[in-house]
Amino acid sequence: GSRIYASNRMSSTGTLGDEIISVGNVSEKKEDKKESTKSGQHNKKSSVQKAEAKEPQKTETAVTSSGTPKEKTREQTDTYPKLHSNKKVHLYASGTARIGDTAYEQYSYVESIAKTYASVVDKMNKNLNKKSKLYSCIVPTSAGITVPDNKKTKIKSGNQQKAIQKIVKKYKGDQTVISLYDTFMKHRDEYIYFRTDHHWTALGAYYTYSQLMKEKGVTPTSLDKYDTMVFDNFIGTLYAASNQTPSLAENPDVITAYIPLATNKMTYTDLDGNVVDYDIIYDVSEWNSDSKYNCFIAGDQPFEEIHNPNMSDGSSCVVIKESFGNAFVPFLVDHYETVYVVDYRYYPEGLTALVRDKGIKDV
Repeated sequence: GSRIYASNRMSSTGTLGDEIISVGNVSEKKEDKKESTKSGQHNKKSSVQKAEAKEPQKTETAVTSSGTPKEKTREQTDTYPKLHSNKKVHLYASGTARIGDTAYEQYSYVESIAKTYASVVDKMNKNLNKKSKLYSCIVPTSAGITVPDNKKTKIKSGNQQKAIQKIVKKYKGDQTVISLYDTFMKHRDEYIYFRTDHHWTALGAYYTYSQLMKEKGVTPTSLDKYDTMVFDNFIGTLYAASNQTPSLAENPDVITAYIPLATNKMTYTDLDGNVVDYDIIYDVSEWNSDSKYNCFIAGDQPFEEIHNPNMSDGSSCVVIKESFGNAFVPFLVDHYETVYVVDYRYYPEGLTALVRDKGIKDV
């Protein structure tokens, strides 16, 4: 969700403690012919099928005395899968790094943005006045998780574990932090991020959903319970950002979308105020290769609403998100009577008023 910053990073610097990250106009290097990076092999098909995936591994989360999970202060490298690559690192002026057939969006921590984000979350939590519960979910990107261990210093990207810790420490309220870094590192050898796109896969979103359910004391739905839609030939944003490197197009991504058990129906309100009936997971088999991430909840819309016909207990949540949230929302449908979705970049109204007027319990 942060491609908006790419143009500003071409000749700028970002800092993280003593670390200086510079992103400049770097020419490509020849790539090696062999690679040993771990990567999953995915069937290229587009059909509805029963999900078959291993259960997520158990994770350990540091918990404060108040019961709020916090990111661990040290990386437990002995518990994480090891990744290695013999490919050279290619850097691009767009703020992108590429290793073989996998591209990464470089990350720079910016103190002013971190302060603004933390203050917005604090203000929202205060406005809720304990009538609703706020969950904060800071998602690491692939540059902080799946880069091969022997290439971490060469991709010119900041330390996301430290960045998340710094942001969480700025919180002054009692919002619940959903800790993800350790979880993602334990699954870093799985297909949790796309190779040609800056987003996570639905599997990555599933592990986040599982962490949220764990915090709520609810058992997450097993992946093998879902029907899926699979869309091949997905070539995302990082393909263009890496000068349309052939190695990315020659091995496109595959999207696996998990269909909620209760319903696949939703409505969204577009930028013109029109209310549209739509599918939560939409068939994008015939769409252009760069548009297929829009199979999740109609892409980025100002406001969306999903009603679960199997529940009538008044339970509700609102997901305040950018595009990473699109693959996350479908997993929540089976746990609430109503799920609301707000893309804060386009929503014209006040969020506190929405939560109050709809009687929303989880934010």
